[in-house]
Amino acid sequence: MTSLSTHPTGPLLQGLLPREHGVWFQLGLPLATALFVSGAPASALWLSGAALTCLLAHEPVLLLLGHRGARRGERDGARARWWGLLAGAVGALAFVLGALSLPAEARPFLMLPVILGGEVLLLAWKRQERTLSGEVLAALALGAWAVPIAMAGGMPASTALTLWGTYGLSFGLATLAVRTVIASHRPQAHRERLRCTGAAFVAAALVSAVLWALASGLQPLRVLALLPVGLVALGLCVALPSPRRLHSIGWTLGVAGTLTLVLLGVGLS
Repeated sequence: MTSLSTHPTGPLLQGLLPREHGVWFQLGLPLATALFVSGAPASALWLSGAALTCLLAHEPVLLLLGHRGARRGERDGARARWWGLLAGAVGALAFVLGALSLPAEARPFLMLPVILGGEVLLLAWKRQERTLSGEVLAALALGAWAVPIAMAGGMPASTALTLWGTYGLSFGLATLAVRTVIASHRPQAHRERLRCTGAAFVAAALVSAVLWALASGLQPLRVLALLPVGLVALGLCVALPSPRRLHSIGWTLGVAGTLTLVLLGVGLS
């Protein structure tokens, strides 16, 4: 879900917003679900603002680290610096206000997005954020905001972690499927080997998750929420469509993720 096209932007923010459509789904779907099931109290709204500003600061940080090239750094460095500082200040304020109004039992779970976000920043520093592990870690870090936000409305920690795990599995399988599609169309790629390996891994992960959910006694809708993105990922690994269709693939995964949101929202409410 991360290898998608660039956002059109105006002159002020041109080149400073996240370049991949997928990250908006990876943050927006878990946040929307958590806000829905929590009833969106003030602490949840503040933390959602903090999560959004962290995402908005990502591209300026990469640009200032020199990962977008020297020419981009010279052209957009000043704007990136000011935009990054503004996003950081607003995000820090929103995080503090959200933490102060959060129930005491939920505050330790704020360390999930903080620690995982730090790991993502470290990978970016080492230029490893575009590896499979880097992209999966980024998806987990974005989705981790949903745990304290859901708990802001009184949801038990175990249920909030299940919400995060559902999206984490979905986005992880989606990332693997997209990378398998891209790899299968490279010169001298072993398409059948990639097809079998990718499909087997996705199927095994999906079956294991469903069996665990059933054994744990989760409600049927919460079990079904594991399937939409995973089944699309399985289909991608089997079909191996052309990378020229990545835009359509990304939106298909986004629609599947939205179905996950509906199933989880109804199942948890």
